[in-house]
Amino acid sequence: MRVLTLLLFSVLCGPSAFADQRAEEILKQARAAIGGEQRLQKIEALHINGQYRRVFGDRQMGGDREISIAFPNKYLVEDSMNPGGLSTALTNTRGLNGEHAWSASSGGGGGMIFRMTGPGGQQATPEQIEAGLRRIYQAEFTRYVLAMTLAPPASVELNYTYVGESDVDNEPAQVIDMTGPDNFSVRVFFDKKTFLPLLLSYRGPKPRVITMTRPPSGAPKPEDVKKAREEAEKKLAEASPEKPQEVDFYIRLSDHKQVDGLTLPFKLTFLTDSEVSEEFDITKYQVNPQFKADKFEKH
Repeated sequence: MRVLTLLLFSVLCGPSAFADQRAEEILKQARAAIGGEQRLQKIEALHINGQYRRVFGDRQMGGDREISIAFPNKYLVEDSMNPGGLSTALTNTRGLNGEHAWSASSGGGGGMIFRMTGPGGQQATPEQIEAGLRRIYQAEFTRYVLAMTLAPPASVELNYTYVGESDVDNEPAQVIDMTGPDNFSVRVFFDKKTFLPLLLSYRGPKPRVITMTRPPSGAPKPEDVKKAREEAEKKLAEASPEKPQEVDFYIRLSDHKQVDGLTLPFKLTFLTDSEVSEEFDITKYQVNPQFKADKFEKH
């Protein structure tokens, strides 16, 4: 796989007012390039289907991904996979429904262990866990929406600042910083010729994931699954520092195609520092689909 090449150049942008005005000009041209303000303002919902491939060191896993979005503040991701040794598919779900956030797993009987802690490294309360998930999913939701529509959901207000020029995979690019509530910050790189978005970058804590081991064959007993989960929790607790290491994350946008008059990316490549951590190949977009009333409720 080709490793993303990113070269940044220092550029004097002049006074802040000019920088902000330049950012607005670039955003206006970019939104025109992907379909125009009038068409973008008519988007009330999105449904996205595709396949993902995730990398964990020497291990890989993948499957089908379904993303459902209803503006201004509803977001649901359903990842289905079938790791080796499982008789049924495992589905991991993460959801944002207004002020409520949740995650769940079904099928397969195992999966990834994610641990959240409160002050002083103590186990977080349910309220702290939901608040943490809400911040994480809101930021993830906002990045996805920016990648597709170049506008945040109405529930999030952003500030825009022109940074300068750059080079992404040998393509000249113009760069804008977008900042908002809860320390949200993302840098967006636009193709200097087409104004299409090429790359999003941001900083965040390096993820730590420890997988649960399973018996080599046969359906596991409930007590075996519980024991494996407890062992994985203990291993993660011992390995996790109180203050996670911060790293650079990138989302490379490519393979843009026309959908209902919009120009949308059909391949998203996620990198942690310089290493590819995930690829998401989109097969289908639906603009303004009708969702069931309970679509974004926790099931």
